[in-house]
Amino acid sequence: MLELRNVVKSYEGKPLLSDISFAVSQGETICLLGASGSGKSTILRMIAGLDFPERGTILLNNLDLTGTPPHLRDFGLVFQDYGLFPHLNVFDNIAFGLKMRNISENEIKQRVSALLEQVNLSGFDSRKVTDLSGGEQQRVALARALAPSPRLLMFDESLGALDRSLKEDLLNEIRGILHKTKIPAIYVTHDQEEAFAIADRILVLHEGTIIRDAAPHEIWREPNSAFVAKLLGIGNVIEGEIIAENKVKTAIGTFDLNCAKRIGEKIQLLLTESPSPSGRGDRGEGEAQIQFTVEDILFKQNQFQVKARGGITIHMKNAPRIGNVITVQVQVKCLS
Repeated sequence: MLELRNVVKSYEGKPLLSDISFAVSQGETICLLGASGSGKSTILRMIAGLDFPERGTILLNNLDLTGTPPHLRDFGLVFQDYGLFPHLNVFDNIAFGLKMRNISENEIKQRVSALLEQVNLSGFDSRKVTDLSGGEQQRVALARALAPSPRLLMFDESLGALDRSLKEDLLNEIRGILHKTKIPAIYVTHDQEEAFAIADRILVLHEGTIIRDAAPHEIWREPNSAFVAKLLGIGNVIEGEIIAENKVKTAIGTFDLNCAKRIGEKIQLLLTESPSPSGRGDRGEGEAQIQFTVEDILFKQNQFQVKARGGITIHMKNAPRIGNVITVQVQVKCLS
């Protein structure tokens, strides 16, 4: 098991990471999700031994890795730019790490052949990597990282350069390979769709701290903060003010909610679409009807995205007319 305990890191005298703590269990894939500059790649570099924390510890199976050089950590890295050797063919790229370990030629051939089959590149042995497509090159990079049977795999925005359909295919393949091999993995991305497609657990980074750590479905159901809700595009986040006990006033109406705040305090609310009324929910949550004027309509996939003043967006199966006043049922939830 890999574990980070209270890791702290600064950049140019300014705090970059504050008290970062998490663990990755055998066979588990976690995703570090956050905006550019949130410190995701720095965490990977420290785990890989390419950078060092100012405080805190990084452990593997309870052994401190501080004095262990990168090449002895047995960790695999897959980058966005593939990092392949252009002068070597596919076989030699995958075999590179194995040759460095003085593994027999026969075993290398067997392992490379098995890996090529695993990443759907059987028969590509002698091809130049420069003649491959982006998706094929990323498959080679994955096979090369898997070849030495690493104790941990790390992906740093590795699919960022690929188009959407190719990315979806590769995400499914990578997830299947990770589950089959039981190799623990850390996947870094700023793309929430990638995070939800591959991760067993998502860690959301914001301003150098982990503000949410849970399974994808748990985060979607309970984002817990306005930042997480906005990052993932979960419903509409609006500002409100506590005007009385269990009453929150907003630009689109007043809601009966117990947000556990004092009168006069500002609060962020999450509005998500609700197909039918279900009454009051738990504390800080409830159902309501809102009314608004349609300002714009956009067809998106199999539904219409209906926009109103204040940035409110509702999805509907049938499109209303611009200028119509419509009433919709929503679920309203207090956010921290």
